[in-house]
Amino acid sequence: MHAPDSTRWPAMQPGQLRPSRSLMVCITCQQFRHALTKAGTTIPACSRHERLLPQGAHLNHRCHQWTQRLEKEIGWCPEAA
Repeated sequence: MHAPDSTRWPAMQPGQLRPSRSLMVCITCQQFRHALTKAGTTIPACSRHERLLPQGAHLNHRCHQWTQRLEKEIGWCPEAA
């Protein structure tokens, strides 16, 4: 998994995200990450697309490649195993 790079990753293209009224939104996706700007603010990002998400879109949008998070199947912190 690549760490988001706010200086190299482009913004998500219009039309890649679609509105969602369910729990299947970017913030609940396995690929959801945060990038950090030089000013210290966080920007939502998608590691699958290697793109930054528009502010607020991670709360009510998703792409067609949404993936369920694996914490329930593998455990809370699979990276530490």
